[in-house]
This record gives sequence, structure tokens and C-alpha cells, in this order.
Amino acid sequence: MSATYHLAQANILYAVDSLKSEKLASFHELALTVDALARKAPGFVFRLESLFDLPEDPYMLNVSVWETMESLRDFTYQGEHADSLRMRRTWFKPPRGAPSVLWWVPEGSLPDADESMARLGMLNAKGPTPDAFTFRRPFPPPQS
Repeated sequence: MSATYHLAQANILYAVDSLKSEKLASFHELALTVDALARKAPGFVFRLESLFDLPEDPYMLNVSVWETMESLRDFTYQGEHADSLRMRRTWFKPPRGAPSVLWWVPEGSLPDADESMARLGMLNAKGPTPDAFTFRRPFPPPQS
């Protein structure tokens, strides 16, 4: 029997100010709407959001799992989420490296913040590989 894989994604966003600041209030409001849309989107499996409101470097790590690359691509680049991408510079600094990473996980596997940061590190160190890739340079699921 062959394993079924889902697509994991992580993106990191460095805030222009404390995540609790008034400057990010409109982001948090929009994020609630986008999160609700994601949870109802075709192909959505799981979402983990971690907020790190460090005084010298506040950032947000978003991790999600989708049934297919197409379902994630459709959600990311259409509708209100696409609108939020156009506004991201209002709330977040330019990325320091790759702002997002994709990788395949066995169905039922849920990545955590540590694994997600490691995948971002792999992508930044080696470029796209089957273990850490991008929409522009995708890799197929592993063959079992």
C-alpha cells in the first residue's frame, strides 16, 4: 500500500512593530477573516499560527497543511488572502530570506514550529530541493 502525502507550508513574517501594537490591528482583523476562509477552503487540513512578540524582533510563523498543491495555490492567490498579500508591507518588513517554504508530509502528519523553521533554513541554505521547495520550483510527492 502506498502512502498518501499532503502539502505542508510555512511562512514567516517580521512585524514592523509589536504584534500587539495599533499598527497591526488591521492585520489581526483581516487575519481572523482569512483564517475562517482557509478553514472552509477546499483541501484545507490544518493550521498552526505561532506569534513571537520579541521586543527586538516580533514575528509570526504561519504553518498549514493542504491536501494538494493546487488547493493551497488557489487559496493563496485568490480572494481575500490574495488581497492581504498586496497589503503585507503595511504590517511586515521585507523578508530576510525565503519568506515561505513547501514540503510533503505523510497524511495525518502535522508539522510544528521547529520543523517549519528547519525547512525554511534548508531552503535558504540549499535552494529548492524535494525537502524544502517553493511554488516556483515545486517537487512531486515522494514515491512510496
